[in-house]
Amino acid sequence: MMKLITLILLMMLTGLEADYRRDVKMPSIAFGIKVDRGFPAMQRNCQWCHSLGYILNQGNQTKEYWNKIVLRMRDTFKAPITKEDEVTVTEYLYRNYGKNN
Repeated sequence: MMKLITLILLMMLTGLEADYRRDVKMPSIAFGIKVDRGFPAMQRNCQWCHSLGYILNQGNQTKEYWNKIVLRMRDTFKAPITKEDEVTVTEYLYRNYGKNN
């Protein structure tokens, strides 16, 4: 049994070594994000954790939806979003990615 465990560990370590030495190219995706007066606040508060694709993947939503998302990020996930930025980010998201856009 010990020989089998040693063989499995040896195979795992050998495989990891081979992968570690191989060059890996990470894909890069450019997202067409809308830039206006609220963009800096959104970028400052949201891009620490999310790519811009996260916004685009939500689809066009209501103002209430966007505000709930901003509040959840602040209150649940402890994002350091000020009250002023809460309003600015919500307005930015709704203005550019709200229903009827």
